[in-house]
Amino acid sequence: MSATNTDMETRLDALHARMKKSSLAGHWQERKRRPDLVPWRWKWETIYDCLIESGEVMPIGHAGERNARRTVQLINPSLVDVKATSKTLQMSVQLVKPGEVAEAHRHTAAALRFIVASTGAYTTVEGEQMIMEPGDLVLTPNWNWHDHANNTDDNVIWLDVLDVHLTGHLDGMFGEQFPEGAAQPITKPDGYSRKRFGAMRPDTSDIADVALLPYVYKWAEAEATLHEMAEAGEASDYDGVILEYTNPITGGPTMPTIGCWVQMLRPGESTRAHSHTGSTIYHAVGGAGVTTVGRGSEATELTWGEHDCFFVPSLGWHEHRNTSKTEPAYLFSVTDRPVLQALHLHREERA
Repeated sequence: MSATNTDMETRLDALHARMKKSSLAGHWQERKRRPDLVPWRWKWETIYDCLIESGEVMPIGHAGERNARRTVQLINPSLVDVKATSKTLQMSVQLVKPGEVAEAHRHTAAALRFIVASTGAYTTVEGEQMIMEPGDLVLTPNWNWHDHANNTDDNVIWLDVLDVHLTGHLDGMFGEQFPEGAAQPITKPDGYSRKRFGAMRPDTSDIADVALLPYVYKWAEAEATLHEMAEAGEASDYDGVILEYTNPITGGPTMPTIGCWVQMLRPGESTRAHSHTGSTIYHAVGGAGVTTVGRGSEATELTWGEHDCFFVPSLGWHEHRNTSKTEPAYLFSVTDRPVLQALHLHREERA
């Protein structure tokens, strides 16, 4: 190295040290990369065992927090330090035992519940009692009061999905406890929102933000529609027979930060591979199959059965296969795609 180059390197080192002291850096300097998320599968048998044991040793409202829930969180191995499923979304599994009430609160993170097991328990959202049945999807939008009550003789289990990591990254996370006691008063009957926001509905101009609606999508209707579409030959080469849970007024995504989908893989069906921006967390509502993530020698096969959960990273090539020749398989999924679409960052590539 010439004397001139040596002098430049010395000066550059000194510049780096000087900038570091003032919390500055040069664009030319290397930076620490955020971890690449990995495809992953969480077996329901393990989730369930941990959840039931937590019900024996961890009460609702633990650690002195009135609104604390009893949930088992799904953690991506790349995000162990921050306890996250993805960089934006958190999926957990919640247990409410017979006779228990999860106290009412609200927060800026949007949340949803996908019901795994229930014989008639309910969630109350903004005063509306929403009876929860297996496969139902219940929305708790940003800043909506909500509480849960299990007035049955059986455990109630559901998936919790929140955009808490996105909200926290934007420094917008805060919450509030309901002031009048454990549960908010029920002022609207079950089915109120679905009737009010149907195809024929009263004037909704008085709603402050129609993108943030408390709502419940019933599994019986979703399953029936999937089969009707299959009979009509309406299917995607890349996702099988698939439905999006849309906002009933705007027709847009389920919630501004979380999109929800449900798909049916017909007996023996294999989809073609595609890749898109937006991380996706899947829950096997029923059936069994294999999802291949990645291509060639770097591909990962995620074998799943009923109630298993698995994760496909953003831009990860993926394809699904129903391993049964006689029975359909159903996958419910949540994604941060609406955020990327709103920011014009959504891209998709198909094989």
